Amino acid sequence: MKHHANRTLFIWWLLPGLIFLLTGCPTSSEWDRQWEQIHANISRGQFQEAKDLLHHLLPSFRKNGPTDERYALVIFQLGEVARLEGQESQAEAYYWEALPLLAESLGSEHLRMADPLTALALLYQQKNQLEMARPLLKRALAIREKSWGLSDPQLLSTLQTYHALLLAGDHQEEAREIAGRIDRILKRSS
Repeated sequence: MKHHANRTLFIWWLLPGLIFLLTGCPTSSEWDRQWEQIHANISRGQFQEAKDLLHHLLPSFRKNGPTDERYALVIFQLGEVARLEGQESQAEAYYWEALPLLAESLGSEHLRMADPLTALALLYQQKNQLEMARPLLKRALAIREKSWGLSDPQLLSTLQTYHALLLAGDHQEEAREIAGRIDRILKRSS
């Protein structure tokens, strides 16, 4: 019995290593460790180190195809690093690349879809391309509303950004509606 238990334990330790060797892709715990390292580098402003790690991960996930969520997340994170480095056009390209990958791997209504939509909207807002930004942010808001509900306090940041965008784009009626929602959420959460 003890021999069978030891063999089972050995197989469970060996299996992740074999997956890594055969697929060339990190096991989920290795992925988690590397993802944490990437975020630590970004928070310390070590953007080149973060990019190096992301580019190191990219080939194995690209090989797995667009249904691997990690492929989309790596692309999106490369966009985030480019944005932090002030390379808006490169960030924009990465965000647009991440959108269909996320839709294919997670579904078009998944909460993570809201992140590149919001990032793109903010880039267009910075470039004063408000009519490009508005539908992207509106879609991100709809996805978050579907996931969190219409009056969840987590929506405040998106609602406030959308409100400012509406005001800047001279969409006063919708801006008033959004302001009312913001006020109701603030009153409920205080």
